[in-house]
Amino acid sequence: MKRVVAIIVVAFMTLGAVGQASDKYSSGKQFADSLKGSGSGVLNNFQPGEVIPGYTENPPETGHYGGVTSSGSGSLESAGAGALNSSGVGQLTSEVMMNRPKDPISMDAPFLSSGFDIQNKADIFADGTYDHCEAVNVSKTEITSHVCERTPAVELACMRKAHIGGRWQEGVRTETMVIPHARFTFGRAGKRITFSVPAPQSGTVLQARLDIMTNRAMLNSRMSFMNTTFNVTWSQQVSLNASGMSLKEGQLLNGESCSGNGSCTGTVDNILFDAMRTGEIRLTLTLVMQVAAQEWVPEVTWTESCPFNKAEEVLQGSQCTEAGGNRVVSVGGKNHTVYSDCWAWKDIYLNQEADHGSCAAYMKNPACTVSRTTCLEKNGSACLQEEVVFSCEKKISGEAQLCGGQLVCANGECDALENNHNNGFGKAVSALAAVTAAAKDVAGMNDVNVRAFTGKPVQCRMAIAGFSNCCKDSGWGQGIGLAHCDSEEKALGKAKEKLLTVYVGTYCSKKALGVCLQKKKAYCQFDSKLAQIVQAQGRRGQLGISFGSGEHPDCRGITVDELQSLKFDRMDFSNFYSDLNAGTTIPSDSELEERVKEQVASALQQSAGKGQ
Repeated sequence: MKRVVAIIVVAFMTLGAVGQASDKYSSGKQFADSLKGSGSGVLNNFQPGEVIPGYTENPPETGHYGGVTSSGSGSLESAGAGALNSSGVGQLTSEVMMNRPKDPISMDAPFLSSGFDIQNKADIFADGTYDHCEAVNVSKTEITSHVCERTPAVELACMRKAHIGGRWQEGVRTETMVIPHARFTFGRAGKRITFSVPAPQSGTVLQARLDIMTNRAMLNSRMSFMNTTFNVTWSQQVSLNASGMSLKEGQLLNGESCSGNGSCTGTVDNILFDAMRTGEIRLTLTLVMQVAAQEWVPEVTWTESCPFNKAEEVLQGSQCTEAGGNRVVSVGGKNHTVYSDCWAWKDIYLNQEADHGSCAAYMKNPACTVSRTTCLEKNGSACLQEEVVFSCEKKISGEAQLCGGQLVCANGECDALENNHNNGFGKAVSALAAVTAAAKDVAGMNDVNVRAFTGKPVQCRMAIAGFSNCCKDSGWGQGIGLAHCDSEEKALGKAKEKLLTVYVGTYCSKKALGVCLQKKKAYCQFDSKLAQIVQAQGRRGQLGISFGSGEHPDCRGITVDELQSLKFDRMDFSNFYSDLNAGTTIPSDSELEERVKEQVASALQQSAGKGQ
């Protein structure tokens, strides 16, 4: 009995669950049915202006779209070219894409190789349970900064593009006009028949002809019309003596007719008059006239995009970028064929090849990367000369033992990594040498105009069509293609290779009729690397004192007050180190420290001996 009751209870519960499921299904179905068509309704009724911020149906950019039948997008191209030359973003993009040299980072750089070493030996450093000792290489990285100058690759070019335009000009055309009988007006003057017709256009009559069509005898009627008198009996064509007549549009051309050879019988003229009015006698006037007309004359106009002052540059050559030929333009329903030898030109004013200058050694060194660049001279968006600061790494290593997670310096070699480089001594000696050189410069001067590290202005001619570049920063040892360079330019080239110059600027040295024919570069040349370093990094870099302009370089020396303001510890004397190292062994800082310790110990021993 209990089992039966249990079965009944379970059955009721099952039926209840089924009922609930059915109710939920029905509700879901009703909800789904209510949503039918709402999706398309939302799309059809969608108002983008209510949802999208700043939405407009007609943005300014639609002005560049000429439709699917448009043959070009000239307005978009010109707007893009204008933005590229005038906007800050466009100028920066052009400079980066065209004028900035690539400064790749080498995978062999110490700061990368050290990381790879740690990655490869991660188990040794991370596992603290290893009890045995293993020889490891311990290293540290020394970072130095170096300042140099280089010439980026630059192409300064103007773009000229042809556009087909035109103008309407007053002209004449020959036109044949036929004036039907319906335009004629007939009247009477006594017995005479009069008729008139308005001139269809203004102009000059070249030829005129009157056609008379009749089925009735006109009885030798005498007619006068447009400077011509003639007799008519039956249908005929009459050439009129109207050549040269000047007519105004709407001007009435009057004529008359009289029967009987001009005697006007009266009765006959009445009959002929009625025949003319009814069209039984028909008059048709044909005029060949020269009339005024506006004629569209096609013209090729040129627009130029030039992001620099071309009057200060030398034209090197031109390249056709869109081949010439015939093009057809339709105006007023008439096609006009226009020809041009070339439809677009690229005028090259400067094609400057990259010259690494004093940066060559750092650019070749995989341990050196560019940390900062400063453009020394710009033309438009192009940088013609730049100062570069390189950050170079030097890896110093020593042997040690890694024992149970502890680093043991068995021979003290790794401890020496703390202070074993010799740049401290080199920097101190370089700064001292700079001060000493300054003292020598001013020793023989009076107190009125004391200057140190005075240089001299020197110039060189830049490349023009057919001549090599006498301003190259390197390659003067070979002298290839430099035969036309004068002795001063060759001496300047060697001085640049010895790092004795500071770049000042460029200028146009020769002009004719407003066109630049020759450009020159100007430099300040100094007697020593120390003078160049102090002038470039001290005078310009620290004090911000200009070297003048290309046309008027200022290579003056540094005053005593300016010398006192210089921070020699912030200067990069690495270019001077090679001269300092020549024939001299520079002790490391650790060696100097040991020597000092030995001298102190010796002095103490001597003092102790004297006291006994």
